[in-house]
Amino acid sequence: MRHAQIKAFHAVAVHGGFSRAAEAMNLTQPAISDHVRKLEETYGVQLFNRGPQGVALTDMGRKLFAIAERQFEAETQALELLQRGKTLEEGQITIGADAAVHILPELARFRLKHPKLAVRLVTGNSAQLLKRLEDFSIDIAVTAERPAGTAFQTRKLRSDRLVAVVQRSSRLSKLKQIEFAQLVKLPLILREEGSMTRTLLLQEAARRSLTLADTIEIESREAAREAAAQGLGLAIMSAGEIVPDGRLAVLPIPDWETEMEEWMICLSARSSLHVIGSFFTLGEDTAKLTS
Repeated sequence: MRHAQIKAFHAVAVHGGFSRAAEAMNLTQPAISDHVRKLEETYGVQLFNRGPQGVALTDMGRKLFAIAERQFEAETQALELLQRGKTLEEGQITIGADAAVHILPELARFRLKHPKLAVRLVTGNSAQLLKRLEDFSIDIAVTAERPAGTAFQTRKLRSDRLVAVVQRSSRLSKLKQIEFAQLVKLPLILREEGSMTRTLLLQEAARRSLTLADTIEIESREAAREAAAQGLGLAIMSAGEIVPDGRLAVLPIPDWETEMEEWMICLSARSSLHVIGSFFTLGEDTAKLTS
């Protein structure tokens, strides 16, 4: 059974004749007749009673027509759904961010432009988010790590210096700034492996042949910030991630010029999807796409 045969049969039933069906489908009458004839001959059934007054559905024809109606109604619904997806009137986008603060402005603009789209925001470190991107469990990643190669499309969001945050009631909070060599001698709160702040800190210490004297490892940026607020040590953060907190003091590190970058990333193979492309290129007026 071919789809064209069912469409021809359905059109004849709806329009009450072969000529009117042919006109409606923009086909010739012989083509319509041939589709219906082959359908009847293939299954050895009669779908229409043909007479001088026109055609009428047989009992088998009426049953098939009911099924065809449901099929074409489902096709129409599927087409409408796809059209809504194309115009971003329906669907969902899942964004993974190592720090929600970096993507919230873009997210607000996107929601304003496409209010009917469902948005899901998840968090994780750079390594975790890149893996989830490759596993298709998220559509867009926002991380401090820019992956190499042409498999990814990237857009730089921002770049900020790294700073130390410490409990405001600590004696260290009285300092205006802190040198890197002094920093590594103090209790430090390290993020988990895969975190870019941890990677940059360890790389800089190795470059200077310095060893971290006292560390505590805490997973997630929010937990590290809270640990600093509770006096467990100094946490290293990007200046762009700092949120107002009366319990914390921020100490610049003047002799550490490394900056933490934030990148928006999607798979190149999926960049043509409307929902991903629309979000990813939202800021093209102020940021340049790279790959």
